[in-house]
Amino acid sequence: MNNKDLNIQHGGDIDLAIKKYGGEREDWIDLSTGINGASYPWQESINVELRNLPSNKILMQLEKAAARAYKIAESADTAAVSGAQQIINLLPLCLKSCNSVAILGPTYNEYEKAFKRSGTKTKTVSETSKLSCSDIAIIVNPNNPTGKVIADETLAGLSKKVRILIIDESFKMFSSRRTLNFSNIIQINSLGKFFGLAGVRLGFVSGPSEFIKTVKEMLGPWPVSSLAAEIGIVALNDKVWISEMEKILVTESNALHEVCNSRNWELVGRTSLFHTYATSSCLEVEKQFAAHGIWVRTFDYSKTWVRLGIPTSENAWTRVKQALNQ
Repeated sequence: MNNKDLNIQHGGDIDLAIKKYGGEREDWIDLSTGINGASYPWQESINVELRNLPSNKILMQLEKAAARAYKIAESADTAAVSGAQQIINLLPLCLKSCNSVAILGPTYNEYEKAFKRSGTKTKTVSETSKLSCSDIAIIVNPNNPTGKVIADETLAGLSKKVRILIIDESFKMFSSRRTLNFSNIIQINSLGKFFGLAGVRLGFVSGPSEFIKTVKEMLGPWPVSSLAAEIGIVALNDKVWISEMEKILVTESNALHEVCNSRNWELVGRTSLFHTYATSSCLEVEKQFAAHGIWVRTFDYSKTWVRLGIPTSENAWTRVKQALNQ
């Protein structure tokens, strides 16, 4: 692996925005990530003593809340991790017996990086029918950045053709979730995207009992902080907030698509947390938004694609409209 492979860019790099266009961090609105800008108000209901380590009881409550909220099959176990990125890095170590990996792409590039770093034969394919040629198949569903959703029926069929099917559901809305009763699937979820709490660094992995046992052994004691655990329990159990936020995001997502249509951009795909468009020039669009203090996501593999997170504040909407009308 060369140095270029190790230097993978992601959304949320406001330092890069400042380096390219100037300003201070507080001057910028970050729409490059697909992280909900209307964060869960955890400060209103949580008072945790940070001197104490998270107890086994709290961790079990957290895992139970996650399994219920994400509709994990009763036959599967769940482990809390310090963000989905942590389990992505651990996957090659936990699945050493698998020799090859196929990833449905283009998608979140850390999966490819993690398995290549371990020496596992890894390739990215563009169709689900080409995933079955490997021991492990990886699907981000909905996909980041295309927004493509793979139907449960397709996932069920694919699970019968591979040893392990890994499904990353970080951008999936709660109302669209269905329990997947496949014995060989690993599901990855992130608190950060929908709840707008990426800085809490809390994610979950669910799968066969032996796999989760291996994960927990590698994680060791106290896999997440006391604060992260308490926030996760409260947020995942707040059905009213989840339901209302889904409605808000759908409304704001539709509004974003309406204003972007005025530019005659081609929609690559969308979720309730981000839209990706094919434009005439992604760098020109980046400059256009940067002039109004908005950071958007471009991609090394496309000269036209731009990803926009969903504006959720009056200030963000004002700047987005100004940038689009420029």
